[in-house]
Amino acid sequence: MQWWQILLLTLYSAYQICDELTIVSSAGSPVFAGFITGLIMGKMEVGLLIGASLQLVVLGVGTFGGASRIDATSGAVLATAFSISQGLDPEIAISTIGVPVAGLLVYTDILGRFTTTFFAHRVDAAIERFDYAGIERNYLLGAIPWALSRALPVFLALAFGGGLVETLVTTI
Repeated sequence: MQWWQILLLTLYSAYQICDELTIVSSAGSPVFAGFITGLIMGKMEVGLLIGASLQLVVLGVGTFGGASRIDATSGAVLATAFSISQGLDPEIAISTIGVPVAGLLVYTDILGRFTTTFFAHRVDAAIERFDYAGIERNYLLGAIPWALSRALPVFLALAFGGGLVETLVTTI
C-alpha cells in the first residue's frame, strides 16, 4: 500500500464522521466508504461489494438517540483496503476484518463522544459570557475528537498492517 493511499484514507476517515454528524451527505455510509476506498485503491467494484455488504449489516443494527453503534464505515475502509492490497477474497475480508473492526471501533465512538463533552462545557461557558467567537471556536474544536476517533485507528491499521488489527481484535 502506498503512503498517499494511507494518507487519503486517513483523511477520508476523519471527514466521514464529521459529515455524518453535521452535513449528512451520505459520505459517512459504509457503501460510500467502500466506493471511495475502492477508487483510491484501484478496484472500485471490490469497494462497492464490501461497502454494500457492511451497509446491510448496519441496516440490521438500528440505533436510536445517542446510542453508539458499530462503525461499519471504518470497517468498510479497512476491509476494502486490505482486500485489495493483500489480494483477499472480499467475503473473507468482510467477515475477518470489516465486522470485527466495526465492532471494535464502538470503543472509539464512545471515546469521541466522551471527549467532545469538554468542548460542550466550554460552549456553555461562552454562552454565559456572550462570547460568540468562543462558541464558534469550541464548536469547531469539538470536531477534532470525533475525527481522531476514526482517523487514528484507520491510520494505525493501514500503516502497521493486519498484524496490529489481528492483535487488537484477539486481545479485546
